[in-house]
Amino acid sequence: MFSPLAFLLPPLPLTPHTLHQPAARHGRPLAALDYKNPAVATEFAEVNELSPDEVSDELALSGIMANPAMNDMDVRLMLVEVRMRKKGTMPGATAKPPPKKPASYANEYEKALWEKPAFKELIDNYQSRRDTNAQNLAVEYLNNPQRARELYGRTELYDATIKTIEEALNARVEQKVTSGRVYFAGFPSAMGEAAVRMTFSTFGEIVDLSVDTSDDGMTCVGQVEFEGPEAAKAAIDKYDGVDMGLGTTLELTAA
Repeated sequence: MFSPLAFLLPPLPLTPHTLHQPAARHGRPLAALDYKNPAVATEFAEVNELSPDEVSDELALSGIMANPAMNDMDVRLMLVEVRMRKKGTMPGATAKPPPKKPASYANEYEKALWEKPAFKELIDNYQSRRDTNAQNLAVEYLNNPQRARELYGRTELYDATIKTIEEALNARVEQKVTSGRVYFAGFPSAMGEAAVRMTFSTFGEIVDLSVDTSDDGMTCVGQVEFEGPEAAKAAIDKYDGVDMGLGTTLELTAA
């Protein structure tokens, strides 16, 4: 897909934190795919919407060059297999466990990829669109905002791209709530158990509540259990991330 940034933004020199594209290799389908499998049919329908060039380009992003002797159908099936292997949805395959979060981060860009789901989704979108300029801008903006402005700040598209990046970085993280239990921290210690109970009781019947004082004695920490996940989600949506002042933020986490 054409990116308007391509003619307006200078390419960045390759640095350790820019994405590495694997060396291209020739390939052909590795397995016979069963069209009757619903997962295969769904993936093939999506691939079939792509032009031949888009199929080849996406394979190239995975380091695969389709053999010129292959027909269009085989090339598309190869992309179907590549996608399904990446997702762990190949028939008969066991999904790979999610990668382990590193103990420390190499830079702010890597940290955002791990801790900001909306930002990770944005970068994945840039990759799928082959918008390397926007992706490089995101890398530079996270790691060195001043340098990003020096390199890219001469265009109106810079402001629009930075706005999109900031929206992704600040997007609220949706927690998956499957029970009525919620861990909390950040309520002022002066509230005490009675006030914390009263606060949470507005969302539903409380089955259990434990309230302790943080190590510094400034805030309340503990766990509340509601009768169902609906009340737990409502409490999280209402209070998680609320700024309490003096550098304290409420944290509510689904148990």
